[in-house]
Amino acid sequence: MSEKVDRDIGRVVGFEVDEFMYIATIIAIDDEAEQFTVRTEDGEELTGPFDAVFLNPEKRMDELHEDFEPLGNGKFRAKQGKGTSNWVPVADPNLRTILGTSGSIIGGVFAIGVLIAVFSLGAILTQIDSGDWVETEGTVVDTYNAEDCSSDGEGGTSCTSYTSVTVAYTYEGGNYTTEDYSMLSNDWLNDARYWYEVDSVTVYVNPDQPAQAVHLPGWDGVLEEAFTLMFFMGIILGGYLIVGVPVWFVYAKIQRINGIEAPEKKNKESHDWSYWQTDDNHEEKDDIAETGRSEVGNAPSDEDAPKEEKFW
Repeated sequence: MSEKVDRDIGRVVGFEVDEFMYIATIIAIDDEAEQFTVRTEDGEELTGPFDAVFLNPEKRMDELHEDFEPLGNGKFRAKQGKGTSNWVPVADPNLRTILGTSGSIIGGVFAIGVLIAVFSLGAILTQIDSGDWVETEGTVVDTYNAEDCSSDGEGGTSCTSYTSVTVAYTYEGGNYTTEDYSMLSNDWLNDARYWYEVDSVTVYVNPDQPAQAVHLPGWDGVLEEAFTLMFFMGIILGGYLIVGVPVWFVYAKIQRINGIEAPEKKNKESHDWSYWQTDDNHEEKDDIAETGRSEVGNAPSDEDAPKEEKFW
């Protein structure tokens, strides 16, 4: 390991920091902090991470000559409007990421549905049993539009609107009332004014507990709640696909037009990248290129690595 370090000391490299580039010489390497220390042509010493240093600085500057202007003594600065921005660089849209995020939304809503089903299992079973309850007619005696509010623990409050309806009914000579739309909901959906104008309301009475009755019996009540959950999932998914993805597309496109490159995924590596590119190791490098893998870790070559397809 020390032999490789010695080979890098004194190596002329490129060093990129903020909007500046330098032609510099490596004078120190800190493996623990993963940093290089370099000395520029005018004697200034700079320290930066491994990925701030690049080989073949002349070739690098030839590629980026339109984006940087020379300042003398091996120092270059990014031209105004090129390579720098206050915007956070984003990757280009690609189908794999879009499908992955969409799947995460669907999976998240499904997980929420499972949790709700677990905590409401008793009510769900009772709701299914209500399909065999006795049908009877009742009268609306009270109805109003209400809000159910709760605190989020940070001083904020969220409220949900619903319609409350009280229905009076008679079963086997006894008088009862119910406010249950189903065993899973007390929201009677329509506005209170609608229920005031209704002459009679059908309810389904539990013959074993006549004081228990619902307006929507059996699986209808379960499926209605499931459809409500699917509706909200559709809103979230549609918002992502119809609004989020186009905004992402435009944002990334504007960045590319302004010369801002997409962020690259970089693996955490030691500075040994320079060792493999020294003249003394061309034979070993050529062997790796021919076989497509190295003896250490059997890592695949760049040609074999899967390439991510852009969405545009």
